[in-house]
Amino acid sequence: MENQTKPATPFYPAPPTVPNDITPSDQAIYVPAITPGFAKSIYAWIQGADHRALPSGTKPGELNILDPANGEFFRISHGLTSAGLALNQNSPCIITERDKACTKIFADSGGYQVASNKLVVQSDADRERIMRWQEKFDICMTLDVPTGPLRKPGYNYRTFADCLTATLTHLDFYDNNKNNESVWWLNVLQGNDQKQCDIWYQKVRKKFRGDGWAFAGPLRHNFYQLLRRLILMHQDGELQEKRWIHILGTSELDTAVLLTVLQRAIVTHMKLPIRISYDTSSPFRNLGWNQAYTLPTFDAETMTMPTRDAPDDPSYIGSPVRWPWPSAIGNRMIMGDFCVPKSERSRRYRDVVSNHLLAHHNLHALCWGIAQANRVFDAENVTHKHTIAEPVGFAAEVIEEVISTRSLTLLDKHQFVFDGLRHGQFDYDSEAQRIDTDPGNVE
Repeated sequence: MENQTKPATPFYPAPPTVPNDITPSDQAIYVPAITPGFAKSIYAWIQGADHRALPSGTKPGELNILDPANGEFFRISHGLTSAGLALNQNSPCIITERDKACTKIFADSGGYQVASNKLVVQSDADRERIMRWQEKFDICMTLDVPTGPLRKPGYNYRTFADCLTATLTHLDFYDNNKNNESVWWLNVLQGNDQKQCDIWYQKVRKKFRGDGWAFAGPLRHNFYQLLRRLILMHQDGELQEKRWIHILGTSELDTAVLLTVLQRAIVTHMKLPIRISYDTSSPFRNLGWNQAYTLPTFDAETMTMPTRDAPDDPSYIGSPVRWPWPSAIGNRMIMGDFCVPKSERSRRYRDVVSNHLLAHHNLHALCWGIAQANRVFDAENVTHKHTIAEPVGFAAEVIEEVISTRSLTLLDKHQFVFDGLRHGQFDYDSEAQRIDTDPGNVE
């Protein structure tokens, strides 16, 4: 498995964001949400903290996914951290000590945790604390109150209006108090249906002028709704001076491919040098579900990145049998590296080192799967004869045409194409938009 560094096609380049980015400039960027437990442990190991032996002589520094020196092993150029988990983190980690010339870090505001009583915002002092923490990073989401959880019991906010009113208060503070001009601010869009999304967009765009947009809520990766919003934004002049579009909480292979198609269309037909990115915490969250990524699966209808239960059995303790799934660390790992005797705290035959090895494997496997999906799709897109994920191929053709014409009438005519996609209907129960927990140090 190798990092893809060359442009996938000779067309549609967007401005590069860091030198020697591993994601080609004509592709949308996957931005993994890195949990504090992983980030702190790897840094501590690099500094000499005690830990058991790593697979096949692996050095702690090689697990630093943000180190540009690890390009031949595995590295990423863009990552995400959240105030919901890292606001009170005082220990140095691979995020805080990164090479800033070669990386970009997104900082989420922790809005989901605020709305779930896990992070308190009751005053301007609280808002300022979050904002100043965010300004240590590069691309930041404004503080918002998510609307999706309104459909679930126990949420702090009772109505859409409550969420919007609180968000506008946050935005007013952010607009008047941001003081780091090098930070790019993304104004977050919410709403549980089209009408709510329209209201939210009109209100927040008048309150806060940012450098781009972050799409959240149930409609965030519904491509009919996404295209509709972008066309309306272009009509309103709300894309022409923007630098970035980010989609919160998605990393499915078909969505990744279509976001690449969308970025290329915007750059080519709207003549706007906008970069698109998307995030999940899946590689880390999967630890809590004992899931390991396997291999990308392509068929006539879909492209997916399956998971399987990670090995968890005393028979693997000390076993020389190789780890079953390929990745940078997986190719070095044997089962005895992963499965160890249970401690009193542990539910499984693993420890903290095992969890970080699994997270590293999951992240590389997913990144490689996304790169492969883009590669396969590009090859078939030359002839426009799609034998893999045909519905995605049809949607790609429509995206190109709709962005080229900026026609809402044409979009409505082809809505049925998007209705047949994975997120063609409103999706309220998909993966959480924000990092919620950090399973990395749980044994």
